[in-house]
Amino acid sequence: MSTERSIILHVGAPKCGSSALQAALSEAPRLTTKAGETLAYTGLRARSDDWSLLSGRMLRSAARRSVHGYVSWPSTTAENETALFSALDHVRRKAGRAVPVVSNEGWIGQADAFAEALPHWFTQDAGAPVEICAFVRPPIDWLNAAYWQWGVWSGRPFQAWVERTEMPYSLGAMLTRWAALPNTRLRLGFSGDVLAEFEETEGVALPRPAQRNVSLPPAMLGFLMRNRRYRSNAHDNAAEFIFQRWCKMEDGPRLWAVLPRHLFQLREALRADIDLLFALVPEDRARAIRAADPRWTSEEPYHERILQGRSRLDDPEELAQLYRVLVSGVGAAAAAAGKAVPKLPPVLSTRASVHAWDVAVAQALEHLIAFDTDLRRRRLPFV
Repeated sequence: MSTERSIILHVGAPKCGSSALQAALSEAPRLTTKAGETLAYTGLRARSDDWSLLSGRMLRSAARRSVHGYVSWPSTTAENETALFSALDHVRRKAGRAVPVVSNEGWIGQADAFAEALPHWFTQDAGAPVEICAFVRPPIDWLNAAYWQWGVWSGRPFQAWVERTEMPYSLGAMLTRWAALPNTRLRLGFSGDVLAEFEETEGVALPRPAQRNVSLPPAMLGFLMRNRRYRSNAHDNAAEFIFQRWCKMEDGPRLWAVLPRHLFQLREALRADIDLLFALVPEDRARAIRAADPRWTSEEPYHERILQGRSRLDDPEELAQLYRVLVSGVGAAAAAAGKAVPKLPPVLSTRASVHAWDVAVAQALEHLIAFDTDLRRRRLPFV
């Protein structure tokens, strides 16, 4: 159950359910805890020459118009950090009886920047503590997901990306820095069910948005990499969110990049960071987590998948499955928009060329993007 705090600072980590939490909080930005507290979720949006603080109904409306389906706070940069930290301080000072909730998945590595910009938050006489809310996942899962989200767009193979990335698996080290700041309390979730853990620790009930930012099917990622007009770089992910909003590919193949040689090279560093993570929770809880999820302590749960090798991104049977799902999604989006379902080409033979599949998939995706954009501009809720 929650205790007194001045602000809830959700700092991530990336690829650990942040989008799901942000979507749920955007749908219900004011929550009442079992103890009778009010939690007030806010977001910050860039305008042409300024920043706009969003809350309540304005935030919900902005989230429904957003291609991502949620509103959050921006990452800190050299250009925006003064305005961003000033806005955060304003939210904390003007919260009244409500406990403000703010979120950005990239803040996990910025404890020092927060301490430097907002020193009055992190002193023993600052009043109610700053609650640091974070969620983590086992390192092999995280590295694999992060590679397909960002690393693959660099053109580097998995090992080269791990060696050069700005964010390797150092979640334990980053959160240790947050926990060391005065006047903070760290709430750390390990289960993978971010919404359930937030509900339990904060004593609230969250909505369950239908859309989650989950891994794409290999065939869809392959299409996007071959057709960069739909996704030009690692962060241009609007088409992914539109696809996931309408197209459900249940029990499809999972993207995978980690091979046996990678485990050998990563093993020591990963174990060291896991030790840092578990040092942040009571010993009995750490034992229970290790016992409940062997992925934290063993590579055995991954053996079967690792031996299958790196995912193929142009498998013809998976392309056929992808196209069927896209056609179904176009039909659902057309119905929601009150428009006629467009005529699309039939499913191709699995002997068709990758280029032929790309033409068909692009045609369906263009319709899907158009219907989705129309719905968001009309500010209609999604079904």
